[in-house]
Amino acid sequence: MRRIWIAWRGIFLLTLAWNWAGAESPDGSSAELLAEVRKGFETAPDSLAETRRLIQLLDGSLPADVSEWPPALAAFRAALEGLVGKHSLRPWEKYHRAKAGLARFEGLVEAQPDSIEIRMMRYSFCSQLPGFFEMQRQAEEDLAVLLDLFEKRTFAEVPEAKQRDMMRWILRNAAPPPRARARFEAMLAGPE
Repeated sequence: MRRIWIAWRGIFLLTLAWNWAGAESPDGSSAELLAEVRKGFETAPDSLAETRRLIQLLDGSLPADVSEWPPALAAFRAALEGLVGKHSLRPWEKYHRAKAGLARFEGLVEAQPDSIEIRMMRYSFCSQLPGFFEMQRQAEEDLAVLLDLFEKRTFAEVPEAKQRDMMRWILRNAAPPPRARARFEAMLAGPE
């Protein structure tokens, strides 16, 4: 009986680790949710309605305690918080939402330092903030790590096509320094 209990406890702990360490759940629910959020996030920067829909989807589908969320989904939720501010016409709400988004990013990259998706979310968020938020240094550090991660050419977490989209976004929207730009362009010029 004790062996059965130990085996079940091990399976339970392994399942928890699998579900919430950023991997998809065995039933695919986290993977499906992540796919839907990724797709919706393509239009969320231009649509307050889509931003709100994705927030409701995440908040309604996952535990109340955000620390129990898969890290990639927590990163999307942090970025969506900032997008609500972007869509607002009130300066104080823009500021408040940006600060709330930054607070939601705390610890995510540190817990998953090799996650291209989580780091890209934080980079895209921080690189677009006005200077008074003092996040330029953070954005520069994330960009340097992203370059190295992209050059490793691993696609287990994020498909190659999506990584190429991320690199194109950086070139179009973030004005990377010349050396970084050249490295991104070289990766994009390579075979798909």
